[in-house]
Amino acid sequence: MSMIRLLIADDHQVMLDGLVSIIEKADDISIVATASNGKEVLEIIAENGIDVALLDINMPELNGVETCKKLSRKYPHVKVVALSMYKKSSYIQRMLQFGAKGYILKDDRADEILDAVRQVHQGHLYFSSQIEPNLLSFTKSKGSTSTGITQRELEVLQCISRGMTNAEIAEALFISQHTAESHRKNLLSKLDARNTADLVRISMEKGLI
Repeated sequence: MSMIRLLIADDHQVMLDGLVSIIEKADDISIVATASNGKEVLEIIAENGIDVALLDINMPELNGVETCKKLSRKYPHVKVVALSMYKKSSYIQRMLQFGAKGYILKDDRADEILDAVRQVHQGHLYFSSQIEPNLLSFTKSKGSTSTGITQRELEVLQCISRGMTNAEIAEALFISQHTAESHRKNLLSKLDARNTADLVRISMEKGLI
């Protein structure tokens, strides 16, 4: 398995150190470099092979939004995961508009940060589990049809897309395992999916995840 070459950018040294300590423990991710502003990010990527860039939105000299915009034009192969303290849909939408493939929060769990890097590297979109599904409505407006899926079912769908079992979903969403199983069955029915793999495929095609 090839290593994911990662660049981490954040202007707060404590946050940067924390991210490094979390990610360097992963055996499938290699931290190629760190940066404290967008200008440094562009300079580093120009000289190094980078697969994924974890970018703080609020950075000096060149913020994360502008950096992401430049990266998508000049280095479209580099996948960007936005890192922020804010859950506002306007922030999420701007980053996605300029090419970001993921959006996570600075207080997300360590395993979620690692999962975001891996999922985005594989070509998937990834959003922090703390972000309410209604804030992501703009991501599924294009080409989607009315499915009658509830907000709770969207939350379950996101969990399913991450490979979580019914027991894990129940724990994460503070619901019973029976309820998690019922939501999964309802999703299979509403999206006319044969199995979990089919459910994830259809959901991606419809822009639901």
